Formats: sequence, structure tokens, C-alpha cells
Amino acid sequence: MLVADGGLTALEDLDALWQPLPGLVAYWERKRGTRSMPAPRDIDPVEIPRLMPWITIADVTYDPLDFRYRLVGTRIVEMGGIDRTGKSLREGHEGERLEERLAALRELLEKKGPVALGGRLDWLGRGYRKFQCVHLPLSDDDRTVTRLIAAYAFE
Repeated sequence: MLVADGGLTALEDLDALWQPLPGLVAYWERKRGTRSMPAPRDIDPVEIPRLMPWITIADVTYDPLDFRYRLVGTRIVEMGGIDRTGKSLREGHEGERLEERLAALRELLEKKGPVALGGRLDWLGRGYRKFQCVHLPLSDDDRTVTRLIAAYAFE
């Protein structure tokens, strides 16, 4: 199981993100067009096969605030040792870790744009590895975030 160590750090420079994260940001921007966010129906993972192993897609719920994974890429499952498909954020975290992730989710919901984070993860008990991730909002009505697409990169 991947366990964050020392908290998450916001990353402001999207151009400096590790591969394959910039590819997902560029895809999201193309799909967004003139809107603030693309709609979930605009996202077709088949169009980004090279990114698929590194991607998660999750539905957002608001009462209580949470998200539930629809898709977890194979490389993320391999790195974490667990497939969280069908599970919610609250089912996998508690205490400070849950609050930290909910705070990042709140920022994304307010910003309605990319949120990039970095940190260190305990990789299957084999030591810590640095990671970066970018979360991108999707909306059915261009106002309320209803789904997230994210990608992860490991050092």
C-alpha cells in the first residue's frame, strides 16, 4: 500500500511536472476548449492510451465531500499494491491523511482548474519514493465539478 510521508506539497509550475503528467494537462486543455472545464463525456481514455497506466478517474460527491474511483491505472495499482477501483477516498484514509486529501480536493473544487501535488510515498514497504500528481476537474454543466481525472508520476 502506498503511504504518504510528510504530507503533500502544492506544485505551482505545471510546465515542470514529471512525465507523463504534462500530457494529461495538455489533453484536458484541448478538451476544455473555451469552457472552464471539459465535461466527463469529453474524456475518452482510448484517446490517450500511453497515459492510461498512470491515470485515475473518480466521481465527486458533496454530502459528505468525497470521491469514488471509477478507474485506476495498472501502473498505479502496481506501485500501490492495491486496486482502489470502486472505493472512495474516505474508505482508504483517515485522520490527518484524510483531512489533507480532502483539503486538496476542496482546493480543486474551488479553483476548477489543475491542482498538482508532490510528496513521498512508502512504496510497498520498500522505502520511500518521490511522486507527483495532477488532478483535473470535469463538469457536466461547467459550474459544478462532478468528476476528476488525475495522473501520477513516480521518481
